[in-house]
Amino acid sequence: MRLYTTYGTNNLSRAIRFYDAIFSVLDQPRLPGWSKDRAGWGNHPDAGTGFWVCTPFDGGAASVGNGTMIAFPASSAAQVRRFHAAGLENGGTDAGPPGIRDYYAPDFYVAYLRDPDGNKLSCFYYHYDPEKDPGD
Repeated sequence: MRLYTTYGTNNLSRAIRFYDAIFSVLDQPRLPGWSKDRAGWGNHPDAGTGFWVCTPFDGGAASVGNGTMIAFPASSAAQVRRFHAAGLENGGTDAGPPGIRDYYAPDFYVAYLRDPDGNKLSCFYYHYDPEKDPGD
């Protein structure tokens, strides 16, 4: 399945600063084709998924969805921590610090952020082993 995801923003330059920071941690480049009212990150559409932010097409204010969240996979718990820190340093707010969530699985390491517009994001790593990760 090929897909893309879009979140609305009320301040595109602020959103770009935030998403440039977190996606640089995840090694996801800015996609070509962005303009004065949208920007995207990820892979070429023929190679996978993409993530975009834009001003809403209907001209109304962007708003968050209750229960809506997008999760990005990480290659390590350290990358999850860097994602969370980069988001906080660039206008995001904490929605759950990096750590294990036994509710899901004992080896599920995740962090939660809200972007500057209030949209919820997570970054997760499966198969976390605290004995192999001195970061926690």
